[in-house]
Amino acid sequence: MKRNENLKKSAGNLVLTSPQAGILKRSSMIVLFLASAMFPRVLSAIKFPSVVNFLHFAFALALFVWVIPIIRSRIAVRLLVGLLILLTISTFSALLNKAGLINVLLNFLMLAEPFILLIAITSTKLPQNSIKKLQKWIFIFIYIHLVFVYCQKFILKVPTNDDVKGIFLNMGAGHHVGGDVALTFGVYFLLASGVRSIWLRIFVFILCLGNILVADVKQVVIAFLVSWFILIITQFKEIWKALMYLGIAIPTTIGVLKIINTLYAGIRYISDMEVVTEAFQYKLSVFSIITSFYKSDLNWLFGLGPGHTISRLGWLMKDYIQFLKPLGVTGSSVFNTVWIAQESYYWSNSITGSSMYSLLFSWAGIWGDLGIIGLGVYLYLWFLVWKYVCVDKLSKFFLITVFVAGFIFSWMEEPAFMLFVVSLIGLQWQKYHAEKSHILSQQKMQNYPFEEVLE
Repeated sequence: MKRNENLKKSAGNLVLTSPQAGILKRSSMIVLFLASAMFPRVLSAIKFPSVVNFLHFAFALALFVWVIPIIRSRIAVRLLVGLLILLTISTFSALLNKAGLINVLLNFLMLAEPFILLIAITSTKLPQNSIKKLQKWIFIFIYIHLVFVYCQKFILKVPTNDDVKGIFLNMGAGHHVGGDVALTFGVYFLLASGVRSIWLRIFVFILCLGNILVADVKQVVIAFLVSWFILIITQFKEIWKALMYLGIAIPTTIGVLKIINTLYAGIRYISDMEVVTEAFQYKLSVFSIITSFYKSDLNWLFGLGPGHTISRLGWLMKDYIQFLKPLGVTGSSVFNTVWIAQESYYWSNSITGSSMYSLLFSWAGIWGDLGIIGLGVYLYLWFLVWKYVCVDKLSKFFLITVFVAGFIFSWMEEPAFMLFVVSLIGLQWQKYHAEKSHILSQQKMQNYPFEEVLE
């Protein structure tokens, strides 16, 4: 009797008075949260108010408050504590730089949303049917995206490849977001979906790869190649595996780069290494621009305030000032200064340049807003994800693609991209522990603490 009570208590009940209802409620909320970030542009296109683009913030807040009482795993607790520290740093930075309360809230949510989703996914163990339900809905979302992509290209025949945005309609970098999401899903479906038919997995992967080609998002391929090499470097402790991976990665990368150079030989920002070097040097000039606005040594530690430099909140203020101004949002001239510097340079401006060399990228924005301490806490949160949530090499690869993307553009504050990637990482975590629990139960390890399984 006592053993049955312990098993029931450790099974991941979310609402103790109604375990099954709680489990269904959590998986449904996770799906709705993900959908709210991936489909607002579609809703806007069919004449929903533009405020629908902020709906994911409401879901993030609701999920954050709701998930706290049901946390059972140590990693979820660690992530929660890290988020609270990040919120404290953000608040102090706002007080130091006289930023508005709405700045603190929005900036925190933009950075915290992926971790909130991971806390919700890893807070307790999900049963197999809920894991399959979550995976099914992720699959459906991408299938819808791919339908949009190929309809836009071959039925609607949009004017340029940049207009092949899938479900990310009317988003400036929508074709990049769509391409990255599709390629990430293609790799996941091919290697970890659990679908038995190898031919179906290859077919879906080719469809996702086709998204890259029809939308002409070269930087996504380059980012994935860079991430692959970084993953291999992390495996150097397993020397034979590292050598084996390098033996595959080097010729593959050379082949892909030759194809890119052949297809885009006339595009110097890809094929001319002198241009590439110069453009990246100019990209890094954003750090000196931001420090030129420092007024005290404390700015090095806590930045210029949430939303006061080049974080995603700066973009929101530019596009949604009519909604944010009445809420008390505050800004500075940093964003406009960096924007002018970017648009004045041939290889980074919006007409002749590439977003690969954009001065508005996430790592610089987080550091500019919150300083060295804020960036350090943010990195610590990702370290926790790497160490405790990334249970296999595929999860680690996906996380590395996030880090690399953060050096290119403001990807780490793009909700659809971030929530989609971490949903796959969380899904792998759940699958791993479900399989581990199954093996342990088969071995009749009845007294093995559930908390250690989650750890």
